[in-house]
Amino acid sequence: MRTTARIFSARKLLALVTATLAAAPLGAVAQAQLEEIVVTAQKREQSLQDVPMAVSAVSGQAMQKAGISDIKDLARQVPSLQVQSNTSPLAMSYRVRRVGNLGNIPTFEPAVGVFQDGAFRNRPVFSAGDMFDVDRIEVLRGPQSTLYGKNTTAGVVAVYSRKPSEELTGNAEFTAGNLEGASDAGMYRFVGGVSGPLADTLSASLGLSFSTNDHVSESALSVSDEDANDLERGSVRGQLQWQPSDTLSVRLIGGALQEDDDQFTSDLYIEPGSGAAQAGAFLRGAGLAEACASNDATDLEHCSRKAVTSDVDAREATLLVDYALANDWTVTSISSWDWFEFKGTNDDVAQLASPLLRFHDTQEGESWQQELRLASAGGETVDWLTGVFWYQNEFERGDDGDRPIFLEDTYSAHPSSARLLQLLLRLPIPVPFATPGQNGLLDASQDTDYVGLFGQATWNITDRFSVTGGARWQTEEKDAEVLQSLTVPGLSLLSANLISTAPANNGEMDRDTDEVTWSLTPQFTLSDDVNLFATVSHGFKSGGFNVGWGRTPIDQREFKDEDIMHYEAGVKSTLLEGAMQLAVSAFYTEYDDYQDAAFVGQTFNVTNAEKAELKGAEAEGKLLLGEKVTADFGISYADFTYEEYTSGLCYAGRTPDGSLPGTCDLSGEHPVNAPEWTTHLGLLYETDVSWGEVYARADWSWSDEYNTSSQVDARLVQDAYNWVNLRLGTRWDAYEVVAWVDNAADEEVVNLDASMNLFANDKSYQSFRQAPRSYGLTVRAAF
Repeated sequence: MRTTARIFSARKLLALVTATLAAAPLGAVAQAQLEEIVVTAQKREQSLQDVPMAVSAVSGQAMQKAGISDIKDLARQVPSLQVQSNTSPLAMSYRVRRVGNLGNIPTFEPAVGVFQDGAFRNRPVFSAGDMFDVDRIEVLRGPQSTLYGKNTTAGVVAVYSRKPSEELTGNAEFTAGNLEGASDAGMYRFVGGVSGPLADTLSASLGLSFSTNDHVSESALSVSDEDANDLERGSVRGQLQWQPSDTLSVRLIGGALQEDDDQFTSDLYIEPGSGAAQAGAFLRGAGLAEACASNDATDLEHCSRKAVTSDVDAREATLLVDYALANDWTVTSISSWDWFEFKGTNDDVAQLASPLLRFHDTQEGESWQQELRLASAGGETVDWLTGVFWYQNEFERGDDGDRPIFLEDTYSAHPSSARLLQLLLRLPIPVPFATPGQNGLLDASQDTDYVGLFGQATWNITDRFSVTGGARWQTEEKDAEVLQSLTVPGLSLLSANLISTAPANNGEMDRDTDEVTWSLTPQFTLSDDVNLFATVSHGFKSGGFNVGWGRTPIDQREFKDEDIMHYEAGVKSTLLEGAMQLAVSAFYTEYDDYQDAAFVGQTFNVTNAEKAELKGAEAEGKLLLGEKVTADFGISYADFTYEEYTSGLCYAGRTPDGSLPGTCDLSGEHPVNAPEWTTHLGLLYETDVSWGEVYARADWSWSDEYNTSSQVDARLVQDAYNWVNLRLGTRWDAYEVVAWVDNAADEEVVNLDASMNLFANDKSYQSFRQAPRSYGLTVRAAF
């Protein structure tokens, strides 16, 4: 049982903010004003308070003050955003208003679109590294299929790099600290950069980072002593900016990420009397397995003979061109390329502390894209923009047979392990995990071609009332192939269950889709400080194929397109003579054929829930409490449910009652990782002292309870929890020192619970949890 104290409730946040505001000296509040925040959520520069949609924006400076070093840190500041990871850096998932997908499926693109400097990134690995040289991050909530198009049915996370400076500048930052895992694990981070002019019209910047931490999880095995969950990650990012005139700007941005770690080894819970428990006892009795002293899935003590390792290499480049025509219209071109390679190694895939079977995953993907836009000058009776977007992606898994995905191990064909499978599966004869020399190969691929034509126009009917409408026509084609093979034939668990060479389970697949998405948004300026808006929109996400291993026939691997109808109304206001900004919105979204990803046996698959429904409301804002204290706050309520899902997964022990054999009816249930309430409150105090400045910051986030399993297992629920980050620092001249602690209450928070790899119908499970408490010291210098 995961127990956490409910120190606060969601309702208490509103009471706390109200009480703080009431206690603040209004005269002092009125003397200061919040700075205007400029965003490009509608692909042109606008004040955040004027944009008729729900948008959260965090500047690079605000990120530094709050200690935000990666995208997961950002999610604690934005209650409507969730960022979680489990089995690898590729498996990071984004959710906006609780809507999103597990990132474990290579060819399943997420519902939250991630954009880096205007370029779409189809895999989360491109945003998995340390964040540096960031100008701002914008989180657009709700479907964005008209302007952003591909895979944005839940929202958009847009990251924008800081432009090179006009004068020579530089910075360096070093962090040292500890993660309180099973034992203290040292953690270190370095960030450095330089920026400035190369010539009169040419400037450049170069930044880099390196992060590492020691093992957080200790081995609980009797003999093996391989600790797990460490990290080693490096990133580099460079820019060139050429601006020969006031009308032409050209930026070339490139980046690379290298990550080698074993931070995704799961903790296990073995249900007494279950198949996994019986298998472990049998193997230990035969002298083929080690004993494990831990049976707690959250204690950061693991039972794996070998840690799960990941090796990721990712690169990207983007060319941005803006040209102002004589009539002040603007032509914008975004050309981009990205590539990644991933190698994952799990040499204890059976999770029985015995060398029975190995799993080696290899993935590679490459994308090209081009967007071309033409936009009016703005400030006219009709403001408009139009554009075309082309995207191509090629994905391969399996390394053309050079790296088998399943490999035999020491005891794969041992008589005792074969006898074990005979007993567990009630077979007439003993069956080995793999015959001698038998490896399983998976060569899978998917090619995607996408073209979209889009436009949006705002009719400024009066000075106070306007209507914005937009539409996108898009076509997408996907071609996929699955080829499974064995190096050596023979009856085994590998050949009978994991790798299927049957012709019906191998072959080519293709699909194409045309769709029109649209949006309509009236906006009314009630006063200079209050804007009202409403939106109705139609969104869309293309279907695809499950291209993993296994016995699923080729003609049953396709999942359908997803269609969305979205309704929203909101108000944005500036209060207290500019000292407070507040945005409130309410929303309702209907999903037809909602694409749902879940862990099935040894792999993740995508299916369609017939209908899903999202309804909720949210508020966020910022407030100056005098000259020294700033508060930022947010609260999000989102009720996301399967309205109709008759072919969901069954948890162990549940009697199937779904529309397909072996499935369960999940209608009325909440999907995984969908808490109804989430909140955030941050307080920053800054004051001048004789040598410079001293500041303190406290951030509190609270999450309601949520289901952690795709099968909606009532046993697997993360309790409501509080997450508290604290910072105390000082600045003088060009230097800064800050002491910090994250997750101060050391909450045990689980992202995902899933069945064990080879025991899908067993009450035993594996857990992937968030980081324990960490603390340390950061030193910065700039010139």
